[in-house]
Amino acid sequence: MKLGNILLASTLLFGAAQASEFISYKQLTKQLKKDAKKAGEFATASEVRYALKAKDWAVIDVRTMEEWQAASMKGAYRVGRQSPEKALETIVLDDDDNFVKDKIIVVCNSASRASIEAQTFKKMGFKIVKIYDMYSWIDECNPVNTGYSKKKDKKGTKNKFGMFKAEHCSK
Repeated sequence: MKLGNILLASTLLFGAAQASEFISYKQLTKQLKKDAKKAGEFATASEVRYALKAKDWAVIDVRTMEEWQAASMKGAYRVGRQSPEKALETIVLDDDDNFVKDKIIVVCNSASRASIEAQTFKKMGFKIVKIYDMYSWIDECNPVNTGYSKKKDKKGTKNKFGMFKAEHCSK
């Protein structure tokens, strides 16, 4: 019985020690974004605009389909969070598996998910990996596409759909 208690106590202590090293999602992404800014890996809107048109850059959006349909950048590629590294292959590699786009900007709403995915993309061999947040893109009066339609969104404003800018941009 004493041996069982010792094993149980050891297991609990070991588990507690491991749990004390846990970093929450919020803490992790806050640190990753801070590190990206410090390293010059947090893109600017002008860098994103350039990358959207450049042949050796890809702007990769890791948001959900619903987020993408609500607002996306024209020219960006949506890969989502489910196996984005696999989805990238068709965008950045040629038929011989050589990079044709070796520089990427990873986008999500607040750059939190982008900061996590960027770590994986760096390990995949991309020359430059930067992150960016959709909130800044919209707030800086850049246009966004929307995938919603009047027919599907009956509760909407009945406006024309396509390219839009934030409401404060028209003032």
